[in-house]
Amino acid sequence: MQSNHNPIFIMGIDPGLANTGWGIIEVQGSKKKCIAYGCITTSSTDPIDKRLKQIYDGLVAVISRYHPTELGIESIFFSANVKSAIATGQARGAALVAVATEGLEVGEYTPLQIKQTIVGTGAADKDQVTYMVRAILGLDHNPKPDHAADALGAAICHSNFRNSISKKYEEQIAKEAETIEKKGDKIAAIGSTSSSMSVEEFGNVSSKTKRGKVSKADLDKLGISSSALLNSGKRISGWE
Repeated sequence: MQSNHNPIFIMGIDPGLANTGWGIIEVQGSKKKCIAYGCITTSSTDPIDKRLKQIYDGLVAVISRYHPTELGIESIFFSANVKSAIATGQARGAALVAVATEGLEVGEYTPLQIKQTIVGTGAADKDQVTYMVRAILGLDHNPKPDHAADALGAAICHSNFRNSISKKYEEQIAKEAETIEKKGDKIAAIGSTSSSMSVEEFGNVSSKTKRGKVSKADLDKLGISSSALLNSGKRISGWE
C-alpha cells in the first residue's frame, strides 16, 4: 500500500454480467479527483464465456491505460433472485482475475458499507449515492450510467478505508518502536564490562530482549558492557 503523501490511483468496480461499471479516482491526502469512468456492456445473446472474456479484456484495457494500483469492488449481495446473484458472481470473478493479473491490491466492500461511507446511511438510494459521488469528486455532472457511479463510490469507499488502515498501522509501528526503545534503556541500566559485540551476538540478545527475557547473566556470558550493547543495537538496527 502506497504512502498517503503521494497521489495514488484507485479503481472501483461495480460487477454485473450485463453491465460492469468502472471508475478511476486520484487520491492525495484528503483530496479526491475523478480521472475517468465507464461501463462494459455485454449482450444477453452472446455465450457466457464470450461475455466474461469481454469483461476481462475491457477491465485489463482500462488498467493498462490508467495504471491504478488499488481496487475497491462490491461484494456479492445475495437476494431472493438466485439467478441474478450467480450472474453477478461470474462477472465479479472475471473482474477479480483481471485485476489480479495486473497486480492490484483489492478491497472488498458490501453495498451497505459503500452507502454508509458515501452518504452516511446504508438506506441511501441510487440517486443519493450518485449525488454524493458527484459532490465528493467535484464533478459538474452526474456520472452515468448508474453502474459507473456505483463503481466510483466503491473507489471512494476503498480510499477511506485504506486511510483508516494506514493510520492504525502507523500508530502500531510507533507504539512498537517506543516499546523497543524502553527495553533498550533497561538493558543499558544493567551494567557490565566489555567493549563490543558481533551482529550475531546482538541478534541473540535482541531476540531475548523482545521477549522480555534478557538478563545480566546473558550480557556477562557474552562479555559485553551495557553501553556497548546499546550502541551496537542502535548501529545494527538503525535506531540512529
